[in-house]
Amino acid sequence: MLRAVPQRLADMCEQPDPFVFPELPDEAAAALDQFLEDFYYQFQQRYGVQLYRWYRGLDERDARRHRPSSTTLPHRDPPF
Repeated sequence: MLRAVPQRLADMCEQPDPFVFPELPDEAAAALDQFLEDFYYQFQQRYGVQLYRWYRGLDERDARRHRPSSTTLPHRDPPF
């Protein structure tokens, strides 16, 4: 006698894994790969300068945050 596997209730707080991919035929996988490569290329062509500015700004802000301020007093104790 076959028994049905009991379904568990959905947990609305549980986040599904966004990178669980279904099985695809070879042709579909190749077509999807080509689409993603074309999309990425076109995206970089259109928004590359803006992305460069954004990430350069993040690097500059990060460098400013970690730069010692000129108001920091030197330590008077020897290091050891």
